[in-house]
Amino acid sequence: MIGLERFTRGRQPVVCLDFGRDRLTALEVLNGAVTRWISRPLPQDALTSGDPVLPEYLGDAVRQALARAGMVSKRARIALPDEATVSRQVTLPPMARRDLARAMQFAAERHIPFPIDRARWAWDVIAQDHDRITVYLVATWRDVVERYAEMARAAALEPEVLEPRAVSVARALDQDQALVLDAGLSRLHAMLVVTGQPTFVDEVPVGTVVLDEREALDRLLQRAYRHQSTVAGLPGRLAPILLAGDLEDADLPLPVAGRPVSEVLNGQLPHTPQGFRPGAYLANLGLSMRRSG
Repeated sequence: MIGLERFTRGRQPVVCLDFGRDRLTALEVLNGAVTRWISRPLPQDALTSGDPVLPEYLGDAVRQALARAGMVSKRARIALPDEATVSRQVTLPPMARRDLARAMQFAAERHIPFPIDRARWAWDVIAQDHDRITVYLVATWRDVVERYAEMARAAALEPEVLEPRAVSVARALDQDQALVLDAGLSRLHAMLVVTGQPTFVDEVPVGTVVLDEREALDRLLQRAYRHQSTVAGLPGRLAPILLAGDLEDADLPLPVAGRPVSEVLNGQLPHTPQGFRPGAYLANLGLSMRRSG
């Protein structure tokens, strides 16, 4: 969603990379099917607030992981960590489509919390009626995009798409409303989806004992509920909870019921082979579904 959209036509494999959840996950897709996949812990100093401050260092780690998995594709789609991006739902008055670009320029200058000339940003209309137009706006620092592109080249890849991780995950889910809980190596993650779009992303560090995880989950749920309560038109109860990644199989009591995310994934996902755990590769799968152009 943020620039670098140079899709190559034809039946060629593509590798989809995700740097969220303290891990590097990658999968290769060919002809609508997952052919290879791999998950590896990220070096602790690989990212700073989602920014690959040493692109060649991270690129070397990516290159080694792809070689280990036997992936041969040079085309890459990349999910940017959410902490490196900002997103906003913007409401505009009714207007002709030809006027939207100028209106969004003004909206971006207002809603992006850093200088617009140092940003890479994009937008999509997600709802429109006779009263208003709702637009989803995403942005990141221009330097961050350039460093991810440099990282990809260091891994001998050709970067085609970079977009926020939450956008990729929401595409894989295709749910109108949901709260996705996921676990990294040292953090618990939450993403709230409303009207099909991610509206809230948060994380809490965890320790090594179950009590810490339970407290972290309670904290995330409370934050998500407070955010949901500010969104007009939503019911009083929290959105349905979906458990992803390691939480799908974790024996961790929840204050409210949840279900494995693999039970409700988008029906248009690429074909996955036996033994593949889609709940651990949500952003990668969402990237693979992105239409070209």
